[in-house]
Amino acid sequence: MLLYDRERHEKLSDERWDEGRARAAIERIVADTHRGFDEKKLWPLHPFDRSPERPPDSLKPIYYGAAGVIWALNYLGEANAITPGRDYLPTLRELIARHRDDIRKYEDVRKYMGGELSSYLLGETGILLLRWKLEPSEDLARQLYAAIEARIGDPRGLAWGAAGTMLVALFMHEQTGESRWKDLFLRNFEALWDRWEYVDELRCHLWTHDLYGVTEKRLGAIHGFAANVVPLIRGRHLLPRDRQDEMLRRVHETILATALSDGGYTNWPNNVGPATRSKALRLVVQHCNGAPGVINCLAEFPEDPRWPIKALLQAGGELIWDAGPPTKFPSLCHGAAGSGYAFLKLYARTHDDNWLDRARRFAMHAIDQADGWLEKYGQRKYSLWTGDLGLAVYLRDCIDANAQFPTIDAF
Repeated sequence: MLLYDRERHEKLSDERWDEGRARAAIERIVADTHRGFDEKKLWPLHPFDRSPERPPDSLKPIYYGAAGVIWALNYLGEANAITPGRDYLPTLRELIARHRDDIRKYEDVRKYMGGELSSYLLGETGILLLRWKLEPSEDLARQLYAAIEARIGDPRGLAWGAAGTMLVALFMHEQTGESRWKDLFLRNFEALWDRWEYVDELRCHLWTHDLYGVTEKRLGAIHGFAANVVPLIRGRHLLPRDRQDEMLRRVHETILATALSDGGYTNWPNNVGPATRSKALRLVVQHCNGAPGVINCLAEFPEDPRWPIKALLQAGGELIWDAGPPTKFPSLCHGAAGSGYAFLKLYARTHDDNWLDRARRFAMHAIDQADGWLEKYGQRKYSLWTGDLGLAVYLRDCIDANAQFPTIDAF
C-alpha cells in the first residue's frame, strides 16, 4: 500500500545535531525579523502569500500574519532564547482595526474573511488572546468571551471553528481559574458533541465539514477530526468521568478505523467517506494532513489498556522518518518543523531518545531548507505557522526537548 507521495519529500541531510548552529539560526531569523519591520507596512509579504483573498500589503492574524510574528518573538523571549528587542505592543494594539480595514477595503478579502472575525488562527480571537496575555484587562476578557461564544458548535477545526476558540477558553481558565471560562468550554463541548455522529459504513464517529465549497469528513489537524479532538483531550479533566470515558473511546475508535497501515508504517488520509470534492487528494505527511498532525494532536491521549494507541502513533512516527522532510518551506503547517514536532511528542510520550534525535535531525535539515528559500527569494517568510518564525520556535523547542506545539499546547 502506498502511504505517501515520495515526490513530496527529500532525502534527510547527514548533518548531526549542533545546538550552536540551531541557536545561531534563531538569532539570524530574529535579527532579520526586527530589521524587516516597518511601523506602517508591518512585515513584507512573501511571494508565497500573495493571493486575491489576502490584502496586498501585510497580513495580521496569528496563523500567517503580524500577530503570529509577535507571538513567536514573545515566546522566544520568555524562553530566554533571544535578548529583548523592539516593543511590538503598540503594533499589536492596532492589528484588529487594521484587519477590519482590510476586510472593508478589499472585496476578495471580505468574501474570504468577512464572516470569520471570531476565528482563532485566522480571525481576531488569537490577536485578542495575545493582547490579553501581554496586557490583561477585563475589557479584553469580555471581548474574548464574546468571540468564543460566537463559534459555539462550529465543527471546522482550529483555524476557523470552535476547536480553536475552545483552546482559548482553556488557556483563559488555566491562567485565571475563573469558572466562566470552564462553563464556556463546556458549552462549546456539548455543542460539538451533538454534531459528532456515528457513521455506519466507516464504523466510527466523525464530523462533517463544509469548507471551501467542499463537504466531506475531514481527518486533519487544522480543519478535521484531529483538530476537533485537541481541545477535548486537553480539557478532559473538566468533563464528568462518564463523558470523558466515552469521548476517549470515540477518539480511539475513529483513529483506528481511519488509519492506513502497512509494514510497520501508518498514515491517515485527508478525508474518508463520500465527499463533494471532484478529485481525491493524495496522501501527505505533514502537520495539516497526515501522520504528523495526528500525532501532534493526539499525543496527550492517556495511556489506558482500554484504548491502546501508543503503537499506532509510533507507526506514524516511523512513517514520518521513512518519508523524510517535506520539500516545502520548513514550516509548522506543512513542512519539516511541523513533522519534527511529532518526534518531540513521541519523545515526551515514550522517553525514547531516538525520537529526540530524529526531531533534532529534522531541525538541522530545516535550517538548510530555510537558508535555501532565503537565498532564492531574497527575504524571510515572516509568519508563525507558515514561515521562519515557526521554525525558530521549533529550533528552540528542540534545544529544550519541549514538545508543546505553538498556539495549540502553549500560548
